[in-house]
Amino acid sequence: MDRKILAALLALCLLLCSGCGQNRYPELPEDGIAFEMGSFEDTEQDGDLFGTLEYNGRIYIMYGATGNSYDAGKVDACIGYIIRDGHSSSDTDLSDTNRRVYTLAGDEEHNFLIDYDDTVKLMYQPDIWRAVDTRGKDIRIPEFVEDLGYEFWK
Repeated sequence: MDRKILAALLALCLLLCSGCGQNRYPELPEDGIAFEMGSFEDTEQDGDLFGTLEYNGRIYIMYGATGNSYDAGKVDACIGYIIRDGHSSSDTDLSDTNRRVYTLAGDEEHNFLIDYDDTVKLMYQPDIWRAVDTRGKDIRIPEFVEDLGYEFWK
């Protein structure tokens, strides 16, 4: 085998082994928000109940998941993490900060948030949250977002 081809293959293997081929998400900032899950009842749809996140005075509920065209380059910034069940922001042990919340690149109005658990690596599709106040409005939905078909958003 030609030495140049062998060297190129070795370099490619080293890059992949070092993690350069992995999706990289922005790091959790020191002042990251500890999001406590809330609840939202859709009184118009037989009382459907949704988990909520609150960010900058806006309420977000589940909208969809990421599709095949998604990659971590679509993420803008890490803004915090979701507190695991059974804990509150007053607990002293908030070491489980793996379920992180991010803003999306190109979404200056922050109509969407993304929720990604960085401990899950295989076959994981991050969740997409949408601001409740965008219901019925004509907003740009990113091409990689797959609507999960909740009645609330129809």
